[in-house]
Amino acid sequence: MGNLIDREMVERIRKEGVAREMGDRIEILNDYGFPVDKEAENVIISGCLVMFSMTQILRSLANVLEQSGVSFTFLSKEYCCGNYLYRPSIKAKDEQAVEECRGYSKEFIGKNIEKARELGAKRLVIFCSPCYPIYKHLYPEEEIEFYPALLNRLIEGFRLEKEIDYYPGCYRLHRRLAPVEMDLGSTDLILEKIKGLKVNRIEAEQCCFKPAGIEQLVNDTLTDLQLHICTGCYGQAVNHVKKHKEVEVLMLPQLIERFMEKA
Repeated sequence: MGNLIDREMVERIRKEGVAREMGDRIEILNDYGFPVDKEAENVIISGCLVMFSMTQILRSLANVLEQSGVSFTFLSKEYCCGNYLYRPSIKAKDEQAVEECRGYSKEFIGKNIEKARELGAKRLVIFCSPCYPIYKHLYPEEEIEFYPALLNRLIEGFRLEKEIDYYPGCYRLHRRLAPVEMDLGSTDLILEKIKGLKVNRIEAEQCCFKPAGIEQLVNDTLTDLQLHICTGCYGQAVNHVKKHKEVEVLMLPQLIERFMEKA
């Protein structure tokens, strides 16, 4: 194992499923009423840390799926894809270490796929954006999709006379994790189905984890609602944009849930 790879993190993921200590996943799943380890067509991969930091957004996703009659479940033990292992190797531009990280990712993700098969699932639906390219790259033979693709199949159309800002994200880090393009088209299709909606698309000229990117998110926000599909970008917007402007920051499942409640 190379010096750039965190040995303790590897063993923690193998043993506990998570890259960092966060809390009791099963307790969170039960408290929020998520279906867990059920036979289902879709297994939702929340992301090992996202389950704790964006639980209410995952609940909104579950509400949309339940109202639409979708068969889905979460896993009681979900193994981290290992994306946090990559960060030092990417920073050092050490391709050999990155490939070693991919070996661990394949091991961890394989455990999730094995459990999904036991539950009779047809596909894995990825909510955590950094997980998606790693899953798709290492298991191209599996049916794996970014969560907006599932939502797009459910949405027939709504009407909302409103103008919003939408930041799709830059995914520069994601491309370093794995050479897979993010699915941005599914969200575009969803937004096109919402009649009366005017979308101000914020272009990702800079990563929002850099000062210039944060400044762009703030300055290019023209409305009172900013929409995101990337978990990382959403967190940055909540932490920074809301400090400067009176704006509501939502993830895509929250926006769709709101429409469905009014329909």
